[in-house]
Amino acid sequence: MRKLLISLITLFGLLGCSTPTDGTNAYLLPESTLDKPIFKVKTKVELPDYLDTIGIAYRKSENELVSARKHVWAENLEGLLEERVNISDTSGEPERELTITFEQFNGSYTGNAEVKGTWVLSDQGSELARADFESKVPLKEAGYEALVEALGEGLDQVLTDIQAQLP
Repeated sequence: MRKLLISLITLFGLLGCSTPTDGTNAYLLPESTLDKPIFKVKTKVELPDYLDTIGIAYRKSENELVSARKHVWAENLEGLLEERVNISDTSGEPERELTITFEQFNGSYTGNAEVKGTWVLSDQGSELARADFESKVPLKEAGYEALVEALGEGLDQVLTDIQAQLP
């Protein structure tokens, strides 16, 4: 009986040690609502350093952007975006490349998820087309989970717009 009690105490002690105590929440982008494939060209994603961090970016004011410490991406953000963008079929025109550069992929004090940037279609280094994109999706409720959902929705809107504009 005593051995059983000691074993149970040890087991519960170990389980307590395996539970994170810092309150950090990790997020993935929600599943895309788009039909696959999206693009028939090679694609790549670029992020500025201030977005390429583990913390989810949030714009606190017109001029202040912070990276959350307790609400983080479960994977590298650039990798998450590339995974979403690279659901493409490159058998169409393999010499062409679409570069999508994100300037904003963050929440905002205005209550929106902001997705903004530029895309460039090139053929063997020669620019064929370029355009800016922007999407602001209102959060359905407060919190980072709602923000991540809205960022996924904004990303799908942007990718649909880019697809429609490609020559």
